[in-house]
This record gives sequence, structure tokens and C-alpha cells, in this order.
Amino acid sequence: MRNTSGTYITLYYPDALCFAFNPVTFRSANTLSMTITATAFGRSVTATYRGIGETDFTIFADVQGLVQALWKDINTELDYASNDPTDTGATMGFNVSATHVSQHTETFNVSSFIVWGALNPDGKDVFNGYRRVKWFAEYPFTMGFYAGGAGSILFSKNESLQHYASIAGQGMFAVSSDEIPDGADYSLVYDYAGQLAQATFDSTFDLTFALQGNAPQTLVMRVDVDRCKYKDVVYLRWIDRHGFFCYWLFEKRSVQRATRAIMDFTRPDLQSYEIGLGYQRGAGRRQAFARNDVLPVCAPLVDAEMYDYIFDIATSPVVDMYTDGGEWVSVGVQAGTYTQTDENLQDFVVNILLPTTPTQRL
Repeated sequence: MRNTSGTYITLYYPDALCFAFNPVTFRSANTLSMTITATAFGRSVTATYRGIGETDFTIFADVQGLVQALWKDINTELDYASNDPTDTGATMGFNVSATHVSQHTETFNVSSFIVWGALNPDGKDVFNGYRRVKWFAEYPFTMGFYAGGAGSILFSKNESLQHYASIAGQGMFAVSSDEIPDGADYSLVYDYAGQLAQATFDSTFDLTFALQGNAPQTLVMRVDVDRCKYKDVVYLRWIDRHGFFCYWLFEKRSVQRATRAIMDFTRPDLQSYEIGLGYQRGAGRRQAFARNDVLPVCAPLVDAEMYDYIFDIATSPVVDMYTDGGEWVSVGVQAGTYTQTDENLQDFVVNILLPTTPTQRL
């Protein structure tokens, strides 16, 4: 945590980099009340907290609920030809009005960069660390990075360094696959300007996060390029727990179609009708059904590293499927149990809930 002091109150406030689904905490002692207004995306939300204790009236405020409320939705309309920041990260301003036990009120204005994601509090989950991903070259693709400021990243063609790409400033960036050199079997991506900082969960009393070191990280990503053309596949995109857009090309399995009755009633029509037409209106029944299609998909024979990469689709609230028309459509993931074995390679299978099929009803 960082801190700043007024005449009466010392305010401890979140680090420069935080995560919306982990604690985002403020703390101060000898404080009767604290009103915090969080602002981002042109919106503001406010909450008031009261001091506890018999003498020091300490306030410990976790504002992750306020932070999460500022994200009404995530814009998934990416420009695949540009290296633009995404909506999965934003600088949020916090206006803090705190009243000291002496009845003096002081105001503080601070800010933090908040990632729409979370870290596992086991100390092993590294944000923005080295990753290995795969680009299926027939499909749109981006590489996700967090940058603490303007800088450059360097791309190789196999082992040969090729060119730089610029990062405009602080943010969560989706870097275009156009930066990968033509003809590359794989590309090594390097942080050239030292702006791609890492972070891990710091399980100290303040429940915040710690950036790892001050030196620039060098190798930040390896992108394997698959230029094969496949049949009977489905291409999916999702946002992982760290707020990055991820992609994978899955094999299709047989679609499972389930229907359920949502209405069943008798509809007698005793008004005059022509009985000679042979239709008995007096004992008619009507039904209405809902239809849900489930598409099992498989990533065959992936290693443990790629299994972990793909597994985040199982908990992502934002999953999209690429259509034959070149558009993305939102889909869901069926909840279930996944067993990762000790085998070097194993299949990853997940059930995709396809968009609802409309049905008629009376």
C-alpha cells in the first residue's frame, strides 16, 4: 500500500496496480467516517465507511465492489489491425473524504490502475509474466500485455530479431498479429523499453500486490504459429483471469440439442367452426418449448502449460465464437469438473452453450 498524510489523517491507499476481483483497500486510524468515490469510464460510485474500535476508530475499507460496479460491460470490438488498449484495464480516481476523531475533515485524491481480473493468492500466479501462446494464422489474433507506460516491444522471426512495435502508454494492450513477421514458425517477443512490469500477490497484512523488481524483463512471450487449414473446427476467444484476450482453435464434437417444455395447456375453441374439415377444436392442446444447443469442443493433446492457458475459458464470463461470416458471437460455457492428469499430453474438452435458438409460442 501507498500512503499520504494530511494535517490529521494518514491515509493508506491501494498500490499503483490493482485487480478488480482482489482486495482494493484503504485504511486510516483515528477516523470516524470515510466516504470514497471511485471514478472511471465517465461514471462514479460512492460508499461510506465507519470507524471501528473503542479508541483508535480504525477504518479498513475494501472498495472492490465499487471498482467492479464501474465496469458495466466489456467492449470486445477489437481492431485487429491496431495495437490498441482494451477495456480490461483503466486508471481509476478515488476521492476520499475522511473525518478525524477531532471532527476535522480532510480530502484526498488518489488513483490506481485497475485490471479487470484477479490473481490467485498463492504467490505463484504471475501477472504479465512470460507466456507461450499459439496463433492459428487463418484467424484473427492479438497478444495481450500490460504496459506501465509508453515503450516498445521487439519481435523476432524464429530466432532472428526483426522489428519494434510501439506501445502508446499505460494500459492493457491487444497487440495485433500483424506484428508477427511473415513466414515465421514462431516469434519471440521482448520487452525493449522496460514497461511490461510483472506483479504477484503479496500476502502481507494489507492484501495488496507487489511489482517484481525494477529491471526490465526481456523475453515476455513466445508465439507459435500454426498455418495449417483445418475442417470441423470452432475458434473461440475469451478473457482470462488476468484481463487478457486469449484464443484457441478447437475440434468440434457432435452437437447436443436439448428441449424443455415451458408451457403446456388445453385450448378449447367452442366457437362455430366447420366440423367437416375434420379438426376437433374442442379438445386442442398447445405447447411451448425452449431449445438449448450444447457443442462439445476439444483441444487435443496439449501439454500442461497450454492446458493451464486454455482452462481459463472454463471460468471466463466473456467467451466469443468466430462465425463463418467473420463475426464474433457471444456464447457460454457449461459448468463442470475438469481433471488434469500427470500425463505429458492430454485432451482438454469443454462444452460450449451456443446462442439460444428462438422457438414459436402462442
